[in-house]
Amino acid sequence: MAIVAINSLMITIQQSMQVTGCNLQSFYEKLESLIAIMEKPCSIIGDLEALASLEVKIAGVAYRAEDEIDSKSIEVIRAKTDTLRGKAFWKLCCYLEQVVEHIDSIMKEWMAIRDGCSNIKEYMIVSESSKRFLAKTKMIQGLAFWKRAVGHIDSMINNWMKKQSMYTKSKDVEAQNLTLVSTSRHSLEHEKMVGHENEFEMMQDQLTRGASDLEVVSIVGMGGIGKTTLANKIFCDPFVMSCFDERAKVTISQEYCVRNVLLCLLYSVRGKTDAQTYVEQNDGQLADQLQKLLKRGRYLVVIDDIWTKGAWDDIKLCFPDCNCRSRILMTTRNMEVAEYASSGRPPYQMRLMNFNESWSLLHEKVFAKDCFPPEFDEVGKQIALKCKGLPLTIVVIAGLLSKIGKALDEWESVAANVSSVVSTDLDVQCMRVLALSYHHLPHHLRACFLYFALFPEDKLIFVNKLVKLWAAEGFLKVDEMKSMEQVAKQSLKDLVDRSLVFIQRVSSFDGKIKACGMHDVIRELCLREARKINFVNVIMDNQNPTKQARHFSTKRVRISIQSKQLKIVDNRLSMVCNNDSCSILLFVDDLSTSRMMQALKRFKLTLSAFPSCIVELFHLRYLALSVYSSANVRDIGIPPSIASLQYLQTLIIKSPTSLEWWYSRPFIIPSEIFKMSQLRHLSLDWNYLKQHESIERSWLLRNLQCLSGWNPLYCTSSVLRLLPNVKKLQINGIQEDYIRSNKDKVFHDLCYLDQLKELKFKTKKMANARPMFPRLLVLPPLGTFPKNLKKLSFTGTRLHWEDLEILGKLPKLEALKLGYDACIGPDWKVGEEGFPHLKFLRLKHLYLHRWRARSDHFPCLERLVIDRCWSMYWIPHAFVDVTTLQLIHISDSAKSVGNSAKKIQQEIEDNYGCSVEVYTKRLANSLDVDMGMITFSPAEDPVIAQNETYDEVIEGRQKGW
Repeated sequence: MAIVAINSLMITIQQSMQVTGCNLQSFYEKLESLIAIMEKPCSIIGDLEALASLEVKIAGVAYRAEDEIDSKSIEVIRAKTDTLRGKAFWKLCCYLEQVVEHIDSIMKEWMAIRDGCSNIKEYMIVSESSKRFLAKTKMIQGLAFWKRAVGHIDSMINNWMKKQSMYTKSKDVEAQNLTLVSTSRHSLEHEKMVGHENEFEMMQDQLTRGASDLEVVSIVGMGGIGKTTLANKIFCDPFVMSCFDERAKVTISQEYCVRNVLLCLLYSVRGKTDAQTYVEQNDGQLADQLQKLLKRGRYLVVIDDIWTKGAWDDIKLCFPDCNCRSRILMTTRNMEVAEYASSGRPPYQMRLMNFNESWSLLHEKVFAKDCFPPEFDEVGKQIALKCKGLPLTIVVIAGLLSKIGKALDEWESVAANVSSVVSTDLDVQCMRVLALSYHHLPHHLRACFLYFALFPEDKLIFVNKLVKLWAAEGFLKVDEMKSMEQVAKQSLKDLVDRSLVFIQRVSSFDGKIKACGMHDVIRELCLREARKINFVNVIMDNQNPTKQARHFSTKRVRISIQSKQLKIVDNRLSMVCNNDSCSILLFVDDLSTSRMMQALKRFKLTLSAFPSCIVELFHLRYLALSVYSSANVRDIGIPPSIASLQYLQTLIIKSPTSLEWWYSRPFIIPSEIFKMSQLRHLSLDWNYLKQHESIERSWLLRNLQCLSGWNPLYCTSSVLRLLPNVKKLQINGIQEDYIRSNKDKVFHDLCYLDQLKELKFKTKKMANARPMFPRLLVLPPLGTFPKNLKKLSFTGTRLHWEDLEILGKLPKLEALKLGYDACIGPDWKVGEEGFPHLKFLRLKHLYLHRWRARSDHFPCLERLVIDRCWSMYWIPHAFVDVTTLQLIHISDSAKSVGNSAKKIQQEIEDNYGCSVEVYTKRLANSLDVDMGMITFSPAEDPVIAQNETYDEVIEGRQKGW
């Protein structure tokens, strides 16, 4: 974690330069050179434990320097006058002068250590740059303090590198260990495969049929999921064997030697009859021999457990393409490797076993070998369910159960703790297999992976929140070409491709990952590795949270309190985490003792005022608060002093989701919020801006990417010009706010947001639920919309359907989402020009009967989602000529809508040969369409008046109208 800590320190330096104006570039460049040295590939030799210990020490020094930078920078920022600022700077310089002598001695010490190392040439360059850096530092604002921290880090790195001379033997031992792991894993090779019959037939078909060209077929999946077992079953299948003249199989693994791979393939084809001849040949000759053997006919080669693209590059030229339908079957944990080697056919993503398959495998391993009383069946099924479909886990558990015998209480104990039992398995078979994936991760991905240990088991993890937390931790190394959010999403994709994280939800618009998760056994590995290096402290129900949090708060460890009920132990606690917050990085002690924590994850406040102690936590990068208010309080004021959180990147202030809407109170936001220059994400509930006329022109939220919950009253030019780079904007207010905004024509100023790509309008529901106004939002003229707008969303705006015609003229609009009461009226007749660029359309909670459209109105539409539109009759039949259509998703709507979707699907396939996916769920039988007439079932459907809302219709149904 040393590299992660140094990278975090570099980000802090960058931020400090922005908020104080201090020039710390020399220090930044120095750290950059250190990271380059540590990341440089080399053969590591030496004591692994000692290396890990040094990395922890380096991280500690970096974190302490980071905290000191924050503290000293804040002193400069908080100085109210030039005189006070000068005094603060003078004190800083005096302090730094006191440590210069110490810096000199540290520098001499690390230079002496460096000169004593054997592989040290590159560090001589660093030494010279360090001397230049020291001279610069004394001149640039007296900031020598940070040079001392660099000296510490350099010294430790040199100690680390010095140990290389002792490292060859231990590397051999490590290679032996990897071999043992591989042997342990491949002991499952000859196991009978349970389940995956369909997958076996599919893979068999791909290998034995198809084009005459050489093809690479890949199986991708996490460790222990059964890739090798499936590959072996295919390799040994009599029908497959009969289709190929030559067959060969080799296991690559992480540590491989090209020569050994070639020898293994040759022995697999010819046996060991020519072993002595092969041993005497060089690698090129071996490759030629292998090519000649494979050219004799149609061949099948199984390449098992390949890890890198480089490994494939080393051997791929050995496999000739003789146009005789030869095949290569590859197994890997890394999707990127599979796609790289692919012949164009998408890799097969190995799935987890379902419950029946899991139970069959466990039953075969345990119950088939002995007779057990019936009560063991029930416990056994619980265990199979909790193995979450991972074959390796089931095999390990089966071995343990076989040793336990017929002790029911011990079986029940295993059932209650499946994941932990697997992680503490005596022969560590399961964890060692899975740990290979972790140790193969690049440095920059390890911290991102270990961060998942903070989330509770089986927790749905939303990507947008995860990205913000990673950014707050300083895990992301950002370059000039990519934003922090782009780097984070690429890192997540890398973890998914490596089969360590799985996708749980994707965007219906573009298929991007919306939510992810982690298998329980992988999470156990994650938690174990994170605790090893003091990366996290996870506090469960049976632990004292206050004691644990206080113990770790001084060690920069990340704390996760995972508890359904959290009692206040110390009366100094002003906050506790609410039950649905995941409890990530929480304070469980008085806030004043936790000022060095960087991320504060949602607290529930039973307060009528914003807690002033929070503004003292100037190190915060991420702050999310769920605030209750007293019934007699009109609003909740946020103090201007919140602007002192100069390092804050994400600020979320919400009313609790459990709070009834009629108790909701607005937040009063100070204009000083525009001074928080590091903000990237600002999310608010119903709010009003205090004294926004006093906003200074020099204030600018240049880094702000996402603004959510902004009141429509403040979409004025004087405000929007302060948000030059915002990409996502959600406007949210009560109906009175919208009416006033329409009169002032504030939405005409949206043109100031040149970078805006996503715009949402939402009306907050208040006590008088029935809208008083027919049209809450008046859309601005076409020329005032942001020029790069791609996504539009409306909820509660009560537009007229004809208002949408202007949206169709937006040149880059690709997605349109119409939510509850977005538009009013039973008929939507699409305008003449339609939506020529629209790719995604969602209709949700709309009181719409008839939708009239031609195919040329939606010529580019790819995805159509209809949800809870109970009164809709059908989808326009003209969609049979929208050849770009890929998906229609219908839920909670009339059965006639689903029937029309299936008819469109069939006609597109018949007429154009294109496939359209249609998904339907929870369709009602109450509405049937017959020749354009709608028939109601009296027992279920009310007579719906034109001005009734969806909620009123549902309420009527519940009352049996």
